[in-house]
Amino acid sequence: MRASSQRAADRPTPEPAPPEAGGWLRRLWPYLMAHKRNVFIAFGVSIAGQAVVALTPLVEKTIVDDVIVGHRQPLAPWLIVLMAAGVFGFGAAFVRRYTGGRVSLDVQFDLRNAVYERLQRLDFASHDQMQTGQLVSRANSDVGLLQGLLMFLPIMLGNLVMLLMSLGVMLYLSPQLTLVALLMLPALLYVTLKLRTTIFPASWDAQQRAGEVAGVVDEAVTGVRVVKGFGQEDRELSHLADAGQDLFQSRLRLIKLQARYTPLLQSIPVVGQVGVLAFGGWLALNGQVSLGTFLAFSSYMVQLVAPVRMFAVLIAVGQQARAGAERILDLLDANSKIVERPDAVAMPAVVGEVRFDDVRFGYTKSDPVLDGFSLTVAAGETVALVGASGSGKSTVALLLPRFYDASQGAVTIDGIDVRDVTFESLRRQVGVVFEESFLFSDSVRSNIAYGRLGSSDGVVSDAEVEAAARAAEAHEFIMALPEGYDTVVGERGLTLSGGQRQRVALARAIITDPRV
Repeated sequence: MRASSQRAADRPTPEPAPPEAGGWLRRLWPYLMAHKRNVFIAFGVSIAGQAVVALTPLVEKTIVDDVIVGHRQPLAPWLIVLMAAGVFGFGAAFVRRYTGGRVSLDVQFDLRNAVYERLQRLDFASHDQMQTGQLVSRANSDVGLLQGLLMFLPIMLGNLVMLLMSLGVMLYLSPQLTLVALLMLPALLYVTLKLRTTIFPASWDAQQRAGEVAGVVDEAVTGVRVVKGFGQEDRELSHLADAGQDLFQSRLRLIKLQARYTPLLQSIPVVGQVGVLAFGGWLALNGQVSLGTFLAFSSYMVQLVAPVRMFAVLIAVGQQARAGAERILDLLDANSKIVERPDAVAMPAVVGEVRFDDVRFGYTKSDPVLDGFSLTVAAGETVALVGASGSGKSTVALLLPRFYDASQGAVTIDGIDVRDVTFESLRRQVGVVFEESFLFSDSVRSNIAYGRLGSSDGVVSDAEVEAAARAAEAHEFIMALPEGYDTVVGERGLTLSGGQRQRVALARAIITDPRV
């Protein structure tokens, strides 16, 4: 097992809150709390840093009114205070960006693991209904959108604290100027609501289109031999171009919406800033406010423009992240149709008698593949099922390890119903070689040993690997490979012939020493 895979397995994956627990943010909360130390550091430092920024204009006011104009206090102490505030702000920003970025990467890591774990636990019937491209899109681009949002959250919380503190100070200094500054609030609220209701559906559609493109690429790459065999390269390229064009149009629509509303959110505060400067200048000229107060208001308006602009960006990023989060949560909410019973027990060591008793099964409810199928195979007996394509031969084999469940009748091993035992204990005693011999892009040795990697000892000797290969009549051709058992096969094992892949897959089943 690769070291990175081992680290991922050792690291506990948080469980998302159930669907009825609330919105997407609340359901993702456990993933944040799994790293609460860094979360609290990032948010705490952000709040402290922005609080210092909110109080800095008061120091400037004091310098103008009491030092420069009034000559009541010395200048040096206040300059030291300003320098200390600048140094503290720099340090706070560094810590916030590092810990906030670390949290976003940690949550991204956990979410990808959770998606992968859920996919591994779903049954064959669930996988039959899923598109590979959509799964890849959700595990990559959707999770990436959430990472972008999480990096914004600490600074936005700090900006919110700064905004409230600044408004409190401004209200204390001059209620009239504060009222002018707040006149732009209704316009900001209206544009924000419009942005929120339009960005989310557009983002969802764009992510769906990205999944479709990933699906087209996956099919073309996986089936490259078929494509080339029938000379359909141009057709596949055209298919990808069509999917890419749909994605382009969807993303362009999203950009148009952002271009329409985001500049408005960024421009409205500037209008308020002009109003404050004009009215504040008039008040200062008429002696109704001090020059220091006017300067402090000017500084506050400059400071507040950046958070409002960032808020506009956050609204857009937040709606994109919401679309990605809900697509991820849809996947995490998917439940396997085939589950262990609450009272399932570990299957004891069996002799290996297999019995199908009046079994009925269909991939669709209206069209059963097996209807009243009964068969008994004694321990040690070899039985071949022969029939036309689609008659249910492979289905019989898939029912035995509970990759699917019979809708009627029973499947037993030594008289034990396979539905009464745990998946792990059942599948440890049933060896399966599928029609499509899938091999991992790894060494031949690792592919054969794969069947034992999850066992209690987890140790597979070279002798056991070779014995399994000999039993599958694969040892000779493996030794003829450039590096023998250490030869790395290509993706899906395509550097081997079909028969060679089949024998390696057979050796992988044999090494588990199954009873059936």
